[in-house]
Amino acid sequence: MDIFSAHSPINFGFPSLKLFSLPPSQPYKPIPRPPPSVPSHVLANSLFQRIRIDPDIFYTSLDIKFVLTFTAIYVTTVLYLNKFNASRQYRPWRFTKTSAFKALVVAHNALLALFSAWTFCSLFTIILPLWDVAVANAGPNYYAHVAELLCETDSNAYRVLPISKSLWEAGGSYVGWLFYMSKFYEVVDTLIILARGKKSSTLQTYHHAGVIICGWATVLYESPLGAIGVVLNSAIHTLMYTYFTIQTLGIYVPVGFKRTLTKLQLAQFFVGWIWGYTYLFMSYKVPLDVTAGSINNGSTPRLDSGKSHDNIRKGLQIKMSTSESAVSCLSDSGEAFTIIVTSIYIIPLIYLFAQFYIKAYMKQDSDD
Repeated sequence: MDIFSAHSPINFGFPSLKLFSLPPSQPYKPIPRPPPSVPSHVLANSLFQRIRIDPDIFYTSLDIKFVLTFTAIYVTTVLYLNKFNASRQYRPWRFTKTSAFKALVVAHNALLALFSAWTFCSLFTIILPLWDVAVANAGPNYYAHVAELLCETDSNAYRVLPISKSLWEAGGSYVGWLFYMSKFYEVVDTLIILARGKKSSTLQTYHHAGVIICGWATVLYESPLGAIGVVLNSAIHTLMYTYFTIQTLGIYVPVGFKRTLTKLQLAQFFVGWIWGYTYLFMSYKVPLDVTAGSINNGSTPRLDSGKSHDNIRKGLQIKMSTSESAVSCLSDSGEAFTIIVTSIYIIPLIYLFAQFYIKAYMKQDSDD
């Protein structure tokens, strides 16, 4: 069922039930894919660009048992230390009054600010050249080119784009995996709060535990939504950790900046949530002659109803016409699973952030 006109290059309708099959399908199964290689053009002179991903670390990071064990230990530790701090009347731990602790906190926040900025800039150095090629001479296929760039993580399945590598293959997977790994390190934020004798709120604990699981699903199932999510999150984190660094140094920051930062965080979640469901319900049109040629050479697993070299896209229903074909933005149930998991995570997160905003700012304004 299409919501927009049949002549529209972009259509929205109910997705195929095959996208909700369990267990979720994943690329390259059963043979594990190799870790992402170091891209050649991602901030070529940066330190991170020289880091090669160790296969053992890569496979361990995508093992759901490892992910769930880590998050369980994190949540259990937080709950225990919350009770411990309550028993001490929320007094700061002794070592937090030392200059060494302050230096460590400054270094922690500055490191994450710089890393987030690197992530944001790196993705733009990947996206912009691909975007330029995608829209150049696109003609009547402009929307198909843009949609294919944003929807497809496998360049072998391209139907209209004259690009040898997808956004994911050109470096998005490399940057995305490093950003995913940073989420494990970010739990140090909570440890700093606890060391200061404070209580880790439900928002704080839920946020850090949930984002690890969402990152796992995004990387494992190569979700096309991942690049957008990383761009948004790295931009916000660049501002957020810069603010934390300045604040720890004792430099005054207007309350209005913190208020704006919270608004941007809420906006990030709303945009990510809506964008994710756009992927789930969207299809785009490609010329039928391109589609037919792709089917003949076996390079379009999405359009041959499961008879391709890839079993991932089996059973997806494609609407054919005499001149063009509608292509689902999502390729398989693994990509849909990522969007559903992320949505389940984001809805309570928006509620918790809204509660925080009301308590921290709106009630404060009414008291004034």
